[in-house]
Amino acid sequence: MKRQARSLAVALVLAGASFAPTLVHAQDAPTDVAAEARQQYQQGTQAFQQKRYQEAALHFEAAASFRTSSVALYTAGLAWDLASKPERAADAYARALEVGGLDPKQNGLAKDRVAQLETTLGTVAVAAPEGWRVQLDTFTEVPTPARLHAGAGVHALSVRAPGKPIERRDVTLQAGKVVTLELKDEPKVVAKPEPEPVKPLPVEAPPPPPPRMQYWITRRVIGVGVAGVGIAALGSGIILGLEANSAKTAYDAGPTRESFDHASSLEAWTNVALISGALMVAGGIALVVWPDEGGQGHVNVGATPGGAFVAGKF
Repeated sequence: MKRQARSLAVALVLAGASFAPTLVHAQDAPTDVAAEARQQYQQGTQAFQQKRYQEAALHFEAAASFRTSSVALYTAGLAWDLASKPERAADAYARALEVGGLDPKQNGLAKDRVAQLETTLGTVAVAAPEGWRVQLDTFTEVPTPARLHAGAGVHALSVRAPGKPIERRDVTLQAGKVVTLELKDEPKVVAKPEPEPVKPLPVEAPPPPPPRMQYWITRRVIGVGVAGVGIAALGSGIILGLEANSAKTAYDAGPTRESFDHASSLEAWTNVALISGALMVAGGIALVVWPDEGGQGHVNVGATPGGAFVAGKF
């Protein structure tokens, strides 16, 4: 029943619509703006005739944004109605009535359709200073005063004041009810300067405690790292030594040039790994145990035929 009633209402609106691409022109509007408005309206007319109603409504609203036109807004309302967008249709009809200039039949039908739609939709009537614009959810941004519509629930109202960032606030709407919202340009609040606090008399601070000697300085940390790398190298040397012994055993079992070269290479790398690992371990230990500045002592690090040595006096 509701759908039938709505279809009948739309049919009545369409029957009384003067669907001619005539805009209400402002005398002082630039020519290019007028041409753009006419082009948008013509594109909307073509889309309407091809039953692309939502596209048509957007073109009609675009035309009204270039040239304020109650006819463009009225035809946008017709298109939104046929696109099953009652909240957008109510907005367009309300804007057309606000702009004025419709013929008596269009004016009466627009009022009737707004009254019908507002029985099932929530309405927020926004009043604001000149130049302000508002937008409900993601619908079209419109100048104030404005009468916006949406289903029951909480909606986001965006407010754009000249020279200010966009302000967003929540608006709760109920079906069949109108919420009145008056926006004002709040004056800037000038903060009063606070009196300067009374500075207390300076209190002589106690002498700082003597600095504590930090043991784990950068040199010792590096020493630990070097010693760790040396230990890893020694481990690699041990593994290489085992592989060298295996290669030598294989060579003894079946002497070939290839097995000899393999065993010799493993033996050489074993020596390199053991000697370098020993040197790095010794050097790392030296960096760790080396005395701080002002301390007495010495450390000697060197290599021996069997590895490396570290010795010192602390």
